[in-house]
Amino acid sequence: MAGVESTSTVLCRILYQLALHPKTQDRLRDEIMQAGLELDYDALASLPLLDAVCRESMRQHTFFPFRSRL
Repeated sequence: MAGVESTSTVLCRILYQLALHPKTQDRLRDEIMQAGLELDYDALASLPLLDAVCRESMRQHTFFPFRSRL
């Protein structure tokens, strides 16, 4: 799925959470389809629900545990 283990883990968590929440999945699909087929980085970055889903998934399932740096 991705080039780095942490990236693929986050993507898998997002897909898992979307499978558990089909209404959010439908809303996200609608948002992406309304944005069009040719999405560049700026267009993806401007999708509020996509941003919220990614941020919330990463917040709930932090890949790296919090570490104290002394």
